[in-house]
Amino acid sequence: MQRLILYTPLPEESRLLQKALRSRMARQSDEELEYLAFTDADTAAQELQHNGAALIGWDVSTEPARRALVPARAACRDAFLLAIAEQNTSPLLFLNPGIGPNSLVLRPVEKGEAERAAAEMAARLFQQAVDSRLSFTIHTREGSQNIPYSNICYFEARGRKLYLRLPGEEIGFAGTLEQLEGELPANFRRTHRSFIVNTDKIEQVLLTENTILLWNGMSVPLSRSYKKEIKELCHG
Repeated sequence: MQRLILYTPLPEESRLLQKALRSRMARQSDEELEYLAFTDADTAAQELQHNGAALIGWDVSTEPARRALVPARAACRDAFLLAIAEQNTSPLLFLNPGIGPNSLVLRPVEKGEAERAAAEMAARLFQQAVDSRLSFTIHTREGSQNIPYSNICYFEARGRKLYLRLPGEEIGFAGTLEQLEGELPANFRRTHRSFIVNTDKIEQVLLTENTILLWNGMSVPLSRSYKKEIKELCHG
């Protein structure tokens, strides 16, 4: 379930934006969305920092509200941020890397503007859902990185970390192969206690040498317990 964190001191504005987004989500997506609305910026910022959100709506028209948002935004850099501002709020106050809004509505927020913002938010969630099906997401302190499954050669457990192997690059992250097995597409198969391979990349299986050759010149080990499965897969 995805989450929306909405901060605005105006309850009617909050209801209008939530209604528009609920309506849009009902028409466009099966994605479940949790709506959390706040009239206090510091409380909303604490919720963002502790639990995150995929969508943020934030009143950026006052200095205290902007100040509260900056550390929360740093913790949710990949979230879609809708900035809500007064007509006379200078864009220089919120169009900066510390806030980085993805969209903007100006007060008074009318129904049409609320629906436009809702459409943009729903589109972001839809795209994220598509990306999650086609890509593997690595989460780090610097943010999230989506890597197309088609680019991945294999995953390796080494030391206390996992490593995702791309042609010419290796990316380390936390986790276990056991967790990965249940999350990856069907073309990713275990070949060894320390390896999960993208079978679309297999060029040749050397059973007598307990080795799998990949099309790009890489090789990975093949243990006895996985030989039968891999042999049937590649020659089936």
